[in-house]
Amino acid sequence: MANNDRSFFAELKRRNVYRVGIAYVIVGWLALQALDIVVPIMRAPEWFSQLVLVLLVIGLPFALIFAWAYEMTPEGLKREKDVDRTQSVTQETGQRLNRMIIGILVLAVGILLVDKFFLDTGTPEDAAEVAVANEQLPTEDATPSIAVLPFANMSADENSAYFSDGLADTLLHMLAQIREIRVAARTSSFQFRDQNTDIKEIAKTLNVGTILEGSVQRAGNKVRVTAQLIEADTGYHLWSGNYDRDMDDIFAIQDEIANEVVAALKVSLLGESAERLAHRETENLEAYTEYLLGVDDVAEYSFGSLSKAEAHFLEAVRLDPNYALAWARLGYTYLQMEQTGAGSFDEMIDRARDAASKALAIDENLASAIAVLGNAERQLGNRELSEQLLVRAIEVGPNDITAKLYYSRLLWGQLRVQESMAIIDELLVLDPLSADAHFQRTIALSVLGDYEGGIAQARRMIEINPNSPTGYYREAEMEFRLGNWANAVIKAMEAQAIDTSDPELPMLIGDYYLAMELPNDAERWYDRATEIDALHPVSRAAPLMMYLYNNDIASAARLARQLLDEGIDDRQGSHEIVLRAIWKDAKESGRYREALDYLEDHFPRLFEDDPQWRFDDRFARIAIGSMMMAAGDEDQGRLLLDETLSRSDKAAVEFGPWLLGVRASNGLGDKSGALKRFRAFADESYSPDLWPIKVRGASDFKLLKDEPEYLEWVNGLEENAAEQRVLLAELLESK
Repeated sequence: MANNDRSFFAELKRRNVYRVGIAYVIVGWLALQALDIVVPIMRAPEWFSQLVLVLLVIGLPFALIFAWAYEMTPEGLKREKDVDRTQSVTQETGQRLNRMIIGILVLAVGILLVDKFFLDTGTPEDAAEVAVANEQLPTEDATPSIAVLPFANMSADENSAYFSDGLADTLLHMLAQIREIRVAARTSSFQFRDQNTDIKEIAKTLNVGTILEGSVQRAGNKVRVTAQLIEADTGYHLWSGNYDRDMDDIFAIQDEIANEVVAALKVSLLGESAERLAHRETENLEAYTEYLLGVDDVAEYSFGSLSKAEAHFLEAVRLDPNYALAWARLGYTYLQMEQTGAGSFDEMIDRARDAASKALAIDENLASAIAVLGNAERQLGNRELSEQLLVRAIEVGPNDITAKLYYSRLLWGQLRVQESMAIIDELLVLDPLSADAHFQRTIALSVLGDYEGGIAQARRMIEINPNSPTGYYREAEMEFRLGNWANAVIKAMEAQAIDTSDPELPMLIGDYYLAMELPNDAERWYDRATEIDALHPVSRAAPLMMYLYNNDIASAARLARQLLDEGIDDRQGSHEIVLRAIWKDAKESGRYREALDYLEDHFPRLFEDDPQWRFDDRFARIAIGSMMMAAGDEDQGRLLLDETLSRSDKAAVEFGPWLLGVRASNGLGDKSGALKRFRAFADESYSPDLWPIKVRGASDFKLLKDEPEYLEWVNGLEENAAEQRVLLAELLESK
């Protein structure tokens, strides 16, 4: 029996079964190491590696059986029993296998040493196998630059996408704190979600040298995160890692990934940047989850989503009152709610200031919080304080796009055109696909009178995000200014079809119909705004349009006073139309003093001895200043109108003639000045909105009502209205 055993094992050795088994195991191990690098790139699920391991184990006995039953001969593969023992080459085959095994072992030992001394993440509990490049290939930009793409959600629950997005957003925020790195903004990098765009093309679009991408898989209390940093020009992996942890370790994973990325980019951090990178915003997982849900809702940017975001951020700061970043995002949400009309101006600005102040009490150098506070002060007219805050926000957070956006708006309001455009250009370097940045450019081009350029910019916005109404809305505005009112209606309708919950869009369409002197159609769209949200400022002010168009001044004045008494917010010119109704009523009745006494309660700042300039007050200054002049209070009236005229003339140098100067001259009783400024304006190609109400027979053009040039201009508007009515009918019929 013993001889038989020895004979069997000797035969195993002769047939190289041992050697095949050893080679198979070593090659299988190397294959598994390679999978740790390839699987994250392929974004394959976690079970893929496990499946390969199972297949390798199952394959081992088959490989051994194959080695026993077959022999490789000079004539090819033959069954072992068919080979003459005197001509067998198993010994030579065994020597070749020995050499192959030694070579594979050397390679395996080399990989282990590199992994131990060069690729170790420093956390023994990690299942990560990390591959780091020894040399970073240089990029054209001396400043290391990176875009963080949305991480793929590999979880079974599709509703977990907020978490994978949030992890990427958090990493982006952490890297953005480092002034030694230029980081593409979320609004641009997240445009590439679920797209198979080539990495090189993404990097070119975002103007970066490297791309960080990855995936997240959650299962109960477990999370698996994969990430890889890719050199864009070559596709070379500068670093990659896998992390299998409990959910409680998610903050450690974020820290490790951020530090690995910084190391791979070969960035030497200064003390301030190192501190910012090491700083954790929260250790509370529940608060962090609420924060991520809020971030996801803010990104959707709709009436409903902003309200949900507010609730999530409030819950986050309830769970962790020292969560500065959540306080800052809450403040930003309130500013967005004010901008969209989802909340009243006074309430939202107060809430934004309060949230930002709480964030800064926790972290005085949090750029996003400083930016929120700076923009709130800008909207309140505190220009000097606003500029100090926004400049500081940009200094401490050079990658903060919100601070740059708000600062560009402040500079525009101060007519510092070149400075503002330079900031917008900086913003577009960080955020080339930002709808806000392109929106700001359309405003700039509109103010400069470049409506064709504005249309091109609006179409770029549509290309970037065809599911957002903003680009269509801005294109509609530019078309209207060019006199293409029918086209403006069509574009505004496209915007309204995308966002059916916004009452401001049907209100805009109603205004366009009224410009074409189609009052029945206009009223139908105004009614639609009321159906969407009867309490919204534009819906509440809508009946004023029809009262003024039909010259029912008494009804208009009654409603206007009611709206001011109820504290209507100024949205899309709602304050202007209210003031027009009261002004026209005062003009027809001659009761200017009574109107002024009433308006002093609602605009007390304009009755002060030294009223501070606020851009949003520009028409209120015209209306109230003109009524003061008519009532004999010339000193205060001139105070308001002279300042308005001075600013209008200064703006005209930079932007071209404004109707504001014509209106101010009219209020001052300066007919020659009004006519001079009107002639300069009339030479420009510009269509004033709601011209049947704001131009024809308006109080702010009374000195020009008999002037031939003015009458010719009004006649031209009437003729265009007739032409546009015909064109609109054709366009609607062809749709």
